[in-house]
Amino acid sequence: MKNLIFILFFFSLSSNFVASTGYKEKEKIKVVSGKVTDNTGELLAGTKITIVETGETFFTDFNGNFKINFKTDKSYTLSVSNLGHQPLDILSSKLSVFTDISLMPIE
Repeated sequence: MKNLIFILFFFSLSSNFVASTGYKEKEKIKVVSGKVTDNTGELLAGTKITIVETGETFFTDFNGNFKINFKTDKSYTLSVSNLGHQPLDILSSKLSVFTDISLMPIE
């Protein structure tokens, strides 16, 4: 009986410790990668991609590639812009794991 009481006491202390340390379930993350091109298929290096809701900004590499991590519990708007091209807004829910983005030139 003493052992049973000790075990129950130990488990109640350990569960309180876990609750008080702020332990959270891991956030679910979606990784989206892709490339940005113009309407002729030319890769656009240095394209600015901004997550509107958080203000986080990313740029494509020399080959027009990008990689962004999203929390899956929210929906975001990406603002994609490059000098000489029309800006484009995209909802994160419309993005697949690999996404090609094409920008139209300003005429």
